[in-house]
Amino acid sequence: MSKLGHLDRMDAFEFAHYLCLTGVGLNPTLGWTNWFAPIHAVPNTYEFRQEPPAGIVLEVPMPLHAMGIFTSTGVREVVVRHLVKGKPTDVRVPLRPISRLEEEEISGLMSSSALSYLRNRGSDRILPSIGSSFTMRLGSVDIPFACGRWNDPPRPRRYDVRLNVDALLPSPSDIELAVLGCFARGSSAAALAALLTPAGWAHGMSDFQHAVENALLDQLGDKLVNVSVTAWSRCLEGAVPHFTAQLNGLQVPSVC
Repeated sequence: MSKLGHLDRMDAFEFAHYLCLTGVGLNPTLGWTNWFAPIHAVPNTYEFRQEPPAGIVLEVPMPLHAMGIFTSTGVREVVVRHLVKGKPTDVRVPLRPISRLEEEEISGLMSSSALSYLRNRGSDRILPSIGSSFTMRLGSVDIPFACGRWNDPPRPRRYDVRLNVDALLPSPSDIELAVLGCFARGSSAAALAALLTPAGWAHGMSDFQHAVENALLDQLGDKLVNVSVTAWSRCLEGAVPHFTAQLNGLQVPSVC
């Protein structure tokens, strides 16, 4: 069950036409969840909510840093409700200019395509009438030992990789042509070939996503809304290890 929480300091600023609320404080133990929530009945008013951990937790005070991202209405001040000495209290928080470090940190959390779209079209609150989504299966890679168990250590896991692209184009086929053009250039194809190997998979999907995303940005510009690379996986059934087969063939001694 969530409840109103307390913050020692709050800040508000805008990033790409979105309102960013931040707060710092202290959690009494490990395992707490902290977030900002809008109070819909009162415009430009938010509250700081917390949810305590369940079960056994370590009694170690932990610093908290919460951030909430909301649609900006252009106001220069917001109200945040939190607990002060056990009582709900409304605090007026003026919007300040975003710092260079904060802008770099938030930009680093976003994909290049989403960041480009926000900077070019973020102030436009009207949903575009033309837009499509396209999904393509890129291939699979088997990673040995990823599903290993005590009686089957090398059991592999298979990852199936998919590319998802959203763009302001009339149909998915238009996006498909752009994606195929990226792979025809060679750099995206080379990045995918490296990804679909056990060694390449260990480095994650970010290098491939950046390669194909940059190639699509060159072709589509601000028509590109978002690019994501996802994977779903399943364990593969392997042969029974030799030592297990031998154990299964032994006669179990009787217990008197």
